[in-house]
Amino acid sequence: MPVLYDKLIREVSQLSLSDAQVVQLTCNERQRNRLALMLPDGQAAAVVLPRGQFLQANDVLLSANGNALIIQAAVEPLMQIRADTNLSLMRMIYHLANRHVRAMIREGAILIEPDAVLEKMILQLGGHVEMVEQVFEPESGAYAGGHHHHGDDEPLDRAMGNIGEMLSIAAHHARGNHHD
Repeated sequence: MPVLYDKLIREVSQLSLSDAQVVQLTCNERQRNRLALMLPDGQAAAVVLPRGQFLQANDVLLSANGNALIIQAAVEPLMQIRADTNLSLMRMIYHLANRHVRAMIREGAILIEPDAVLEKMILQLGGHVEMVEQVFEPESGAYAGGHHHHGDDEPLDRAMGNIGEMLSIAAHHARGNHHD
């Protein structure tokens, strides 16, 4: 039976985490409030958080029986975009923002998830694209607190949807069978 992690702790100073398991999640995985995964010890797990609540690196999740799970940000492939001038880089940021592209902005560079169409656009704007691998922590944006549509809450069993299927897929991937 999968372990259900449904309590998010951001202040971990009082917790003893010596027995906690650690999982590395991509940015997309950290942005989900329903997630099935395989723990390092082979145990199936499900993360079920309230709607609108998402994971951050170094968060700790707790299960009803006190199991702790530490969330780390995984390294992932990214496109690093540079330009010859600051004005050119600002133009690229404008065009990416106009398309609502999640971006991590650094001194002299923009990092985004790989996308062939966006790469072509950047090159047409005179930018330079290099593939890199690092943790992706995009800007949270002006509305980082999110918004909630009241009245659309679902019972837990409905909200969990096809968690069993997701666990099966996660287990399949953990065994290295990526033929889906």
